[in-house]
This record gives sequence, C-alpha cells and structure tokens, in this order.
Amino acid sequence: MTGIIIAYCLIDLKMGEKIDFDSFIDSISDARLVFLGEHHTSKECHRFQLDVIKALYERDTNIVIGWEMFQQPYQEWLDKYIQKKVHEVEFLYRTEWHRRWKYDIGLYRDIWKFAREKGIPMVALNIPTEFRKEVREKDMTYEELRRTKYMPRDLQPPDSLYIERFREMVGSHEGMPLDKMVRGMIMWDEGMAKAIVDYLKAHPDRRMVVLVGSGHVYGRLGIPDRVERMSGIRGVVVFPIDNVRKDLGKGDYGICLSDED
Repeated sequence: MTGIIIAYCLIDLKMGEKIDFDSFIDSISDARLVFLGEHHTSKECHRFQLDVIKALYERDTNIVIGWEMFQQPYQEWLDKYIQKKVHEVEFLYRTEWHRRWKYDIGLYRDIWKFAREKGIPMVALNIPTEFRKEVREKDMTYEELRRTKYMPRDLQPPDSLYIERFREMVGSHEGMPLDKMVRGMIMWDEGMAKAIVDYLKAHPDRRMVVLVGSGHVYGRLGIPDRVERMSGIRGVVVFPIDNVRKDLGKGDYGICLSDED
C-alpha cells in the first residue's frame, strides 16, 4: 500500500471479529462487486470509501465506481468528466447535483477527483426523479412497472423480511400509505440493481465498487439480493455499524464510525 491509511475499526460480520485494513482488502480484492454502504453525511464513511477504492485500484485497475448519487439519464456527463472533457463545475451542473442529491460535494469530491486522475469509469445507478414521480402519480402496479425502462422484467414485490426492515428504517411515518412507500423503495432497489447488472454483463472484465446508502444493502435485503437474483453475482456487503451483536450476519464487514453523521 502507498500513502497513509487511517487505522479503521473493521469487523468481520460473519465471525464477529476485528480485521485489519490490509486483510480486509485481501479478502475482497477478487470480488466482482463490492457494496460500500454509507451514512451520507459521514466524512469518515467517505474517507473509508476512497481508501478502499485506492487499495483495490492498486490490485486491479479494471474497477469502476457505481454511484447512487447520480441518476442514469446523466451518464454522459460522468463519462465526459472522467475523460477530462468538462470541468468539475460543469459536471455537477449538468448532472444537477444540487437539485437531485443536494449533499455537500466536499464529502464526495476526493472520490471523483481520484477517479478522474486514474481514468476510473463512473456509473450513474439511480433512477430519475421524474420516473419516481410518474409512478406515484399513475399509481403503477408491479406488472406495469415491469414494462418500464428502468425496472427489470422479473421485478419482485417485497417479502415479509423486506417490509419488516423497511418499517425499522422509517419508523412511524404519517402521510403516504405503507404499501406505496414500500413500493417506492422496491423500485429504487430494483432499478439500481438492474443498472449494476446491466453494466457488469456489458463489461465482463470490470469489477464494480458501489457507493450507496447503507439502508439499501443492510441485511442484503435491498440491492445485493436483487443483483444476485438477476445475475448470480453475490456482492460483498460493507456498511457502518454501531452494534456488533445487532449487525452480526447482516453483511460481510462493518466499519465502526467515530464521526457524527
């Protein structure tokens, strides 16, 4: 390894034991797909993501970065930024970062700057805001969703475990009925899973590191199990943890955070 790596607190969630950073990288370096779940406002999460990407790039330069933070219709601007055809300002303007994602660009900037420096492709994974709005307004059924551009043909309704996990995430929530809220989350997870699978099928020599909110990967109930259903690829799941006993078995590795988020 080159450079200075922070001494992260990493836990093997299969064994319930601490693991050092180099051993962690050794264990995931052959994976076709790695999910790095995040708390969106955590600086430490994003430092960790960057260090993981750098370490994996040292092992194999054929990696790509998949981003929840960018919506699929704006892929050309991710490509142009990596190809150094546009400045960062235009890249963010054209992808409508401040309207569609809104979080502080300083949390993510070092990651996309490293990708640009090394020529690492970036993939926009998220479904567009307009599509989610259309689905709500038309109250589309799952059968109707399966015929849309952004959903897989084998889109699956939620099972009881998914609904239970969703209830834990949102808590008591007044307003939209639970079934519609769950359908919105399913649509999000299925759409990003489809984008990941489509890319990996089209680029069989590539490995992908996915940057995504931890709620989409916790317990493998969001994107990871859907990717596996569609492709057979079992991605490595990493996310921030606050209670090893509670989080044991909910993913492959956990990172203990010390900053506020």
